[in-house]
Amino acid sequence: MKTLKKSIYAIPLVPVIILMGFFFLTKPVFAQSPTVQTNVDKKNILIGEQLHLKVTTSMPDDTYRLAWFNIPDSFGNFKVVHESKIDSTNANGTLGFSQDITLTSFDSGMQIIPPLALNVETLQGDSTFNLYTDSIPVQVSYAPMDSTATLHDIKTIIEVKKPWEWWWWAILAGALILLFFWILFLVKILKKKNEPGLFKSKVSPYDEAMQLLGDLEKEKLLEANEVKEYHTRLTDIFKRYLSRKTNTNKMYETTDELLMDINAYNPGKEQLTSFANALRMGSAVKFAKFIPMNSESKSCLLQVKSMITEINTVLNKKESDT
Repeated sequence: MKTLKKSIYAIPLVPVIILMGFFFLTKPVFAQSPTVQTNVDKKNILIGEQLHLKVTTSMPDDTYRLAWFNIPDSFGNFKVVHESKIDSTNANGTLGFSQDITLTSFDSGMQIIPPLALNVETLQGDSTFNLYTDSIPVQVSYAPMDSTATLHDIKTIIEVKKPWEWWWWAILAGALILLFFWILFLVKILKKKNEPGLFKSKVSPYDEAMQLLGDLEKEKLLEANEVKEYHTRLTDIFKRYLSRKTNTNKMYETTDELLMDINAYNPGKEQLTSFANALRMGSAVKFAKFIPMNSESKSCLLQVKSMITEINTVLNKKESDT
């Protein structure tokens, strides 16, 4: 027993300390990478029967920024019946998102649920990549014939009614086209009535935008944890400025549509990238319940202000040249 005790005390402490220090210093290198899981509740359905697709992601908190995929009305030979809201969890430093999608198909045979892309970007913006859901095969078949069902007699021939003349169909088609354009006209009129103040202001579009951005900073919404309201107001301020400056309603445009509009003003590549990140962060806050750091949200306001100033300079120069 004494000999064992001496040998234990004789173990050098310096290598042990160095090994422990190496473990703690290198631990962040092995941080968890973002992952995505795809599951369905059944892989054999009848035509018109529904199945549930669940997509779940997991990533370290305060490390990555996730842009959720947009679900099309149909993809592959499947149609979307219902899509749930995106749920989020945050436990033990791991951030998770999930969504349930109800699908159905009316095409028999082996059908494939195609993959969906989720964009992942580091918070520093120095790296971006895509995660893809699994493509899942599902067997779609007809209901089996009931062999116990009784057979019925063949029914008598039914006289077919005389079809409409071709000119009746032409009149009906013309009436439907006129109705469509009339409804479209009424919708545009109603939109203008619902936004009476969009193009009516006593100050210039640029001065109004700067005033609204200043008011947004003074309200201190971030300190009150009103992050969604902050980013929604920020995006609306930019859309309102661009709408008034171009005399075109941009309030209903998506992020991608706004970026296509801005390309016409030839901003710098770095400025355009920073502004695009600000818009996409706002979309993530509104639709994916993403909560950025306050410093990132304040940076978004600076990017919006910078882009408004750049566009205003370009448009004012064009007006003076003409």
